[in-house]
Amino acid sequence: MKSIIGFFIIVIVVAAVASFCTMHWVAARKASPIDPHDWIHQQLQLTPAQHTALDSIEMKFQAKRSLLTGQLREANHELALALAEGKADSPKISAAVEKSHHFMGELQMLSIEHLFAMRQELNPQQGDKLLRLAQQALQDSP
Repeated sequence: MKSIIGFFIIVIVVAAVASFCTMHWVAARKASPIDPHDWIHQQLQLTPAQHTALDSIEMKFQAKRSLLTGQLREANHELALALAEGKADSPKISAAVEKSHHFMGELQMLSIEHLFAMRQELNPQQGDKLLRLAQQALQDSP
């Protein structure tokens, strides 16, 4: 009888430790998301010179992206206000949707330009890999 109780105590302890380790691992993964730019830089095995060249491209991209993101946010705010009218065919809603779509397109074009600007600083193999990573990311996105 004691051996059966001992067995169950061991099973409970092992399950508790496994549960604790799993919860700790999941929390650690959520706490430290991978920056996509850092991940790409690691995937391409950049030289220090390439890293420096790409840093200036990244800074320009981030500045333009920030501006466009603010404009998209403003367009979405206008859409939210237009929705208060309660009519799907409202001219204000149509205009706000068009404005929002415009800035979404601008952000997408900016990202494509950024991709090709980065590619110019890479060797042919790295450039091809960058394009493959971008294509894969687009195919995998919802």
